Amino acid sequence: MRNRLIILLFIGAGGLAISTVTVAQRGAAPGAAQRGAAPRGGGQRQTLNPIFEQATNKPFQPHDFAGIWSRNSEGFGGGGTCFDCGDRGFSDDWPSFTPEGQKRFDANKPSYGRALGSADANAHPDEHIGRRRAVPPANDTDPASHCNPEGLTRALIYPDPIEFIELPDRILQHFQWRYYIRTIWLDGRPPLKDPDQLRWWGYSTGHWEGDTLVVESDGVDPRTWVDHFGNPHSDEMHVQERYKRVNYNTIELSMTLTDPKTYTKPWVSQTKRFHLIPKENVKTVDGWKGLIEDFCAPADEVDQFNQRVRDPAGGVIHK
Repeated sequence: MRNRLIILLFIGAGGLAISTVTVAQRGAAPGAAQRGAAPRGGGQRQTLNPIFEQATNKPFQPHDFAGIWSRNSEGFGGGGTCFDCGDRGFSDDWPSFTPEGQKRFDANKPSYGRALGSADANAHPDEHIGRRRAVPPANDTDPASHCNPEGLTRALIYPDPIEFIELPDRILQHFQWRYYIRTIWLDGRPPLKDPDQLRWWGYSTGHWEGDTLVVESDGVDPRTWVDHFGNPHSDEMHVQERYKRVNYNTIELSMTLTDPKTYTKPWVSQTKRFHLIPKENVKTVDGWKGLIEDFCAPADEVDQFNQRVRDPAGGVIHK
């Protein structure tokens, strides 16, 4: 039982515990997923895994998002992003930083992307440096690596399942990664533009514009990162998400980030896609259906996972 728990923990961590070289191989080149090209490292399917619902021609209600949706090529746990789902970055376009934003960006040291200073990184000057500066996991500054919440944009980008739970006055997003719950209020309350207390997940309100769910979020704790490449934000960040169910098994998401402290202009995301997984296809090794519990527990993540896997990958050996 304990060994199975550790295996699940490793899978849930998205492979960040392995060496920087291997981590870099997992990252798709910018735009590769949308173009249908295979990412570096290979092994990604060009069609949806059978674990997903395959029938796109089934009738559906555009306002019904209830169900388990994923951007993971294997459905859940250990895969990369599915071939048409976009990658783990916020956008292919280079962000335009203010001086303060550049300072915060330079201070962040991610372990995801092409290895800093490697021949691989130097061979791709067309990519933003944010995608070419990965350091060994033991040397990063990633808040999520220390069991802190990842924040809303990064959680939406991460390729693990999200269950949408629809209630009369709200939608709950239940993330398998870290097993968090996010609330999107649909009860008519106005957005909270300048809250007294910042939150890891911010304050989110939603409304429908035709068949598009529009979500406005403010008050997000600036210790979170925008994406896996360490792009920062401030306490003034405003995020607009636009969700549209385009067929029976696909939801498309586009996001616009506005943060005058950090970026000189609004930053528009790459289109991200989520595909529907029937509940019976999401289950534990014992056959228990539903999202896998993937908490970041310091007792496991920090004391065991980091010391046994992450730190040795960065050359730090614990006796």
